[in-house]
Amino acid sequence: MSSPSVNQNPYSWQNEPTWSKSEKAIARIQARGVTMLRKHVVALCILALCLATVSCQKLDEPITPTGPLTYETAKFADSIPHDYGPLIGVTENSRAPEWIGLWFQRSDGTIAAVFVNVQQGRIYDKALTIPRK
Repeated sequence: MSSPSVNQNPYSWQNEPTWSKSEKAIARIQARGVTMLRKHVVALCILALCLATVSCQKLDEPITPTGPLTYETAKFADSIPHDYGPLIGVTENSRAPEWIGLWFQRSDGTIAAVFVNVQQGRIYDKALTIPRK
């Protein structure tokens, strides 16, 4: 059914293939099916692109000091240095409750904040330093 039937005529210009009604119907259905498939594929691609665009969200910016407060690299990854002084406060981050802030006062009055992830059991690699004047 992929090629039309050929009627043999004595004249060469009349030896062109002719299609039967059933062959014409099948060709129309096949052509329509390809067009319908293309439309569905294009529609799915557009839908996927729209969903990808809508689901994107802005990433959190890295912590960079914008004022006189500075972050210093933590001296130890598994302990808090004794020179930070006594613990004066503990705070919890409401957006990320697994992180807590431990606030210390050094002997010169400077405040140091160390951030600890209690679920992972690790100390953040930077400590906040707030000078007192």
